[in-house]
Amino acid sequence: MQSPGRKFLPLSALLLLGLAAGLPSDARAESDEQEQIEAQRQRDRLVKLKKTISEMQGTLDRDRSKHGKLGSQLRHAEKAIGGLIRQIDIIDRKLRQQKQRMKDLQGERQSLWTDLARQRRVLAGQIRTAYAMGRQEYMKLLLNQKDPSVIGRTLVYYDYLNRARTAKIGAIDTAVLKLERIEAHIQDQTARLQRTREEQLAQKKKLEKSRIERTRVLVKLDKQIKTREEKLQLYRADAKQLEQLMQGLREALADVPANAGQRQRFKSQRGRLRLPVRGTITANFGSHRKAGGFRWQGVMIRAKQGADVKTISHGRVAFADWLRGFGLMVIVDHGDGYMSLYGHNESLYVETGDWVEAGDVVAAVGSSGGQKRTGLYFEIRANGKPTDPLHWCKRR
Repeated sequence: MQSPGRKFLPLSALLLLGLAAGLPSDARAESDEQEQIEAQRQRDRLVKLKKTISEMQGTLDRDRSKHGKLGSQLRHAEKAIGGLIRQIDIIDRKLRQQKQRMKDLQGERQSLWTDLARQRRVLAGQIRTAYAMGRQEYMKLLLNQKDPSVIGRTLVYYDYLNRARTAKIGAIDTAVLKLERIEAHIQDQTARLQRTREEQLAQKKKLEKSRIERTRVLVKLDKQIKTREEKLQLYRADAKQLEQLMQGLREALADVPANAGQRQRFKSQRGRLRLPVRGTITANFGSHRKAGGFRWQGVMIRAKQGADVKTISHGRVAFADWLRGFGLMVIVDHGDGYMSLYGHNESLYVETGDWVEAGDVVAAVGSSGGQKRTGLYFEIRANGKPTDPLHWCKRR
């Protein structure tokens, strides 16, 4: 039996609705399945890319010469320092968030205390009035009403206001206690974070001291190189490693889609990009290096230690690791054969496979790779060939 007010559709209509609803559902299910398959393919490609890069890194690290051994020691120290700096940066941000949260809670608590004090003053005034009227307050209110029709309403209002005021005070007391517990918890967490940060800073100082010592050894080794030709050979060896890495990356990225979407292609942004860091250019593209006979394939930008290194355009991180002669380095693949390189960083904030947008911070300026002064080494390559970054980027 049908319940009144409810209308039922004929069976044929229900079947048609079911079929209509079923088709989009199947289509959505098929679309979701395709998306999952493609996502898995992307993950598989990324795993393969990381494995390939790891193998290439192992090949590049097989230099067993005296310089190579010292470089390996330097690499471990600088990578450890970079990791610590990254962790310290995370903890610093957490500390700032906790401090802001505590400040907000303290402001809210002060507001509640002010409201509570006001309510208590109102209640105190009411109590004094009640006391002045005597213990038979209800009776006096009843007798003082000239219009008997409002007596009941007055008593109800009086009771309602008292109950509401009392309930609000109780709620405020509960809120204050809750805020005090939350504040105590935040203070405890902040203290823990502060202790962790201090521990990491202590470890960072030890590692920096160790890195300085290893750098001194490298300086001594450099002094033992008596001819410019010997130094030039070192530059060539470092450049060869970079060429091998770039070639390996191009091959590994061949089946990894650029995912450009609706974004501008890298080539179309020529002359409109921004340099990755503020600073002074101390070495121009194509200029001779100190050893002579060897030219800069990018630009060297002298900048403050720890300054943000920002990507120049959208792309995918193809490499984020340490490379002899270049230190902690990030390489971003922008698609269509274009890549940008950021070397000698103090710390890296991205990992291989990460997608980045123009202006994203990917590293901090440093002096890794055995440099004596802080700065960023910056390259742009087109199909593996270096091109002048200043033809692509505007000076900040």
